[in-house]
Amino acid sequence: YNSPTHAGGLFAIDREWFKELGWYDPGLWVWGGENFELSFKVWMCGGRSVWVPCSRVSHVYRGHSCSSCGSGTLTNKFKGVPTTLRNYKRVVEVWFDDEYKEFFYTREPLAKLIDIGDISQQLKLKEEKNCKSFDWFMTEIAYDVFDKYPKLPPNKYWGELKNEATQTCLDSMGKHPPTEIGNGGCHGGGGYQMMMLNTEGQLVNGEWCVQADGQDKITLVWCDMGKTDGPWKFLTDTQQMRHTKYDRCLALHPETKQLVLLACDENNLYHKWQWATITPHWARTKQDG
Repeated sequence: YNSPTHAGGLFAIDREWFKELGWYDPGLWVWGGENFELSFKVWMCGGRSVWVPCSRVSHVYRGHSCSSCGSGTLTNKFKGVPTTLRNYKRVVEVWFDDEYKEFFYTREPLAKLIDIGDISQQLKLKEEKNCKSFDWFMTEIAYDVFDKYPKLPPNKYWGELKNEATQTCLDSMGKHPPTEIGNGGCHGGGGYQMMMLNTEGQLVNGEWCVQADGQDKITLVWCDMGKTDGPWKFLTDTQQMRHTKYDRCLALHPETKQLVLLACDENNLYHKWQWATITPHWARTKQDG
């Protein structure tokens, strides 16, 4: 059975073919993204990746777990740069067509700040082997992806969503949906405070959507599969986040400091929000340098 992608540590490949494809990209850090890199390279450069029922493939684990790649000595080594996101960007810049690159940066806008190093050898390999386009891959191999995951509209706004009255930011608090979304001190690091509002009104933190139930309850839910639109509209002149279905505005309750939907009041600072640019510490260090 054809398999558009595969797990990076659970595959078998002819050694000479692996060598001809340049092995894994040596510019990838630690782990993350190598499975996509090899999958795209195999398919686009003349090969084929398949599931083999009842097959058995041994998996040799590295001597340490990478669950802490973002902390400790590895963070010091890579100056805090998120290694997996860097690897994804490196793969994207080599193998994606321009249209598909924009979908990646729509979902991961902070990736634009990451230095991926030299990719000239990977681009040279792609040219020398006359590899097919990524659009070919998406049309012929991964042809049903957009049935469930439509092309992403561009972000109209992204960054921290900061309340004017409290100077706190919308924050998913690391909780998994369904859960109430909160607000907390703005830290400028993205993550659970990275909010994105696309041109079709969907307000998200990663793959989680901000939802209102009409009863003053604001929750974080898994975004509906196959949908990229939503009910939110940011009014730049009044700095309000309006819910178009209920014709009410996102606000902080002045006493409980809980997120609620209230009748829009453009004179009330608890109803006003500001989009603030996010520049993580690893990007600030680079800019300062």
